[in-house]
Amino acid sequence: MNDEEKQKNFELAEKLLSEQNFTAAVIAGAFATLLAAVAYGIVVEKWAFSYGFAAAGIGIVIGLSMGFLGRGISTKFGVTAAIYTVTGCILGNLFVKIMNLATGAATSPIDVLQNNSMSVLARWSVAGLSLIHLVFWFVAVFAAVFLAKRSLSRSESLAIGLFELRD
Repeated sequence: MNDEEKQKNFELAEKLLSEQNFTAAVIAGAFATLLAAVAYGIVVEKWAFSYGFAAAGIGIVIGLSMGFLGRGISTKFGVTAAIYTVTGCILGNLFVKIMNLATGAATSPIDVLQNNSMSVLARWSVAGLSLIHLVFWFVAVFAAVFLAKRSLSRSESLAIGLFELRD
């Protein structure tokens, strides 16, 4: 590879790396986590068999939102997406419990939240988890990590690799 090709690769890598926006990805991921967890709670409360699809949906929503706004290449985008996805699944599980209690007691979910302590809510968030839940959560994490990172062409991957080797 001659010096001119190396320079073009370095410029391409610098351009790709400068387009990353971790702050936007974190903010988008946080909003997506909350929205997807609420949707998880509503969907699973209505159709109990759909928790696997709802969990995978959390990962997809988080990954797409972080990938679209963050345009990430670095590993930190995938790690953040994984953390958000597990958090979203735990919150979704909590929202299912809250929705079930609210429906059973004929009250609003806000009343259920106000009438219970944080320790009770924390126990509810992991209560009733089984191996199948964890399998679907793994699928959700995989989807989030995959979608949170920007897909690169072969030449872009080469440019990034060469740029990282230079440092």
